[in-house]
Formats: sequence, structure tokens, C-alpha cells
Amino acid sequence: MLEGMATGAGNVVGFRFDGEMAANDYTGTLIPALEAAERSHPVLRILFHIVNFHGWKPHGYWERLKDRPGMEKVDRIAIVGGEKWEEWMNYLPGLFTGFTGIDVRYFTEGHLDTAIGWLREPIPVVPERI
Repeated sequence: MLEGMATGAGNVVGFRFDGEMAANDYTGTLIPALEAAERSHPVLRILFHIVNFHGWKPHGYWERLKDRPGMEKVDRIAIVGGEKWEEWMNYLPGLFTGFTGIDVRYFTEGHLDTAIGWLREPIPVVPERI
């Protein structure tokens, strides 16, 4: 199951993974939350808190995430989870790799607040080119 989670910042979209994921978690939870945030913020950051993850079907949805329109607005992704990181990568191959121009960092379970703090850091202002 995937559910949204509060992060304390409008441009930081948080998700909690728990148990087994289904297609509706992607189409009914993840994508609508990202689309809503994209309409309101020029730069987005994403938090994935992974708890008791048991698998995902069908895999194709997650591989599409990095290529979906709107991902160019994402500059950081934080993944928080336990020590079973390698096991999760068997279920979600390539999900957290291959993001061009996105800083992706992994935090262990006890560092959820640190991950949220990193995501909430001010977004650097880049001067417009004339």
C-alpha cells in the first residue's frame, strides 16, 4: 500500500510504502499527488519512506516514473528505510537509479527527520539568463 505523508513543506511530496504495492497505488496515489504539487511549485522534492515492503506488481509502472512528464521539476529524492535496501531493489529494479539531474539519497530508518530536513532545505535561486 502507498499513502501520502506530511512533510511540513508544500514542495516536498511524501509517500509511505507499506506491504505490497498495486497498480492503483501508482495511478491512484502517487501520480495524482505529484501532479497536484507540480501545479503549485516550480521545483519538487520527493520522500519515499519504505516500511515492511513485500513486493510490487506490475513492475512497469515504477520504471515509467523517471520518464514521466513533470519529473524535470524534481531536484531531490530521499529514500528512508531499514537495512533491507538490497532486497527492495530486487522488487523495484531501477526505480531509484537513472534519474538525470536529481540528487537521490538513502537514509536509514532512524533518520527520517534528517531526510525531511534535507528535502526542506531552501531551493537555490538561479538568476535568469537574458
